Amino acid sequence: MLERFFEKSLTYRIVIGSFVTVLLSLFVFLIGYIFAPKCDGLNGLQLLAKSSLGTTEIWCVLYMLTIETICIFLIPAYCFFVLLYKSPRLVLRQRRYTWREILRSPLILTLAFITLANIPGINLLSQLNTDGILCIIDEDSDLWSNYQRMNDFTEMLLANSNSLILNIVCMAFVPAICEEIFFRGLLQTIATNIVKNIHVAVLLVAAIFSILHGDVFNFIPRFVLGIFLGYLFIFTQNIFYPILAHCLHNASVVLLSSVTTYSEELETIGTTDNKVLLGVASLLILAGFMTSIITGLSSSKKKSPAESE
Repeated sequence: MLERFFEKSLTYRIVIGSFVTVLLSLFVFLIGYIFAPKCDGLNGLQLLAKSSLGTTEIWCVLYMLTIETICIFLIPAYCFFVLLYKSPRLVLRQRRYTWREILRSPLILTLAFITLANIPGINLLSQLNTDGILCIIDEDSDLWSNYQRMNDFTEMLLANSNSLILNIVCMAFVPAICEEIFFRGLLQTIATNIVKNIHVAVLLVAAIFSILHGDVFNFIPRFVLGIFLGYLFIFTQNIFYPILAHCLHNASVVLLSSVTTYSEELETIGTTDNKVLLGVASLLILAGFMTSIITGLSSSKKKSPAESE
């Protein structure tokens, strides 16, 4: 029966696959919602409106955010991989590495260094992005108020040291896996097949990646991160490395936010108010690493991800 399905036209498969994807995502979300832990009669999503949360309530929120991430990114990605390529492995792991090769590779240490070195640069880009938006809108606008409210809520989640490991799992590990499989694995592969240019595909998906986060005040830093992850996927031809880089980035934010003594200093380091030269140097390091990846792609003439059938 499955073979007969793949004999159908691509349009037919996309329509049927989209319908199945929506149903499956809604089903998983509803099951997760029904079995979500309750705190004072409220579940994770309803707790988002509260101004203060206890440890148990934070766990409920993280639970629902995890379910939401899986339903929005991972399930659709898997369904469309099966729909277009029959097997996700054909795209996600074009080049396979043994664990010995991965552990011996200097790329692991390089990614860890880039993650830490990139913090001042991300802070600088975030500040410039925010200041630019505030030049256009009023500080009394709903957009700015909602951004500050979400920032306060995120800081409240990260500041709870009792849920540090859970924070890392739910805010670093799970999003890294789900988002990289969806954006770099699926969308970037599709974009490359359509535009026939890996550089345009990387930029396009990086923009979509940043837009779908719904945060105009940090569009530029997320866009830059998306470009970096996109080229990393093409260079390594294995989704493991973008997932690792994304996870390291998110985990560094979680861990640094938990160091309450220095959190304010770390959040502003590299900006125009706090050692701006570190921010500039950080961006130059990232630019140098990305240039070496692009140069490596050109010299080795690596092929783009597998074309859809």
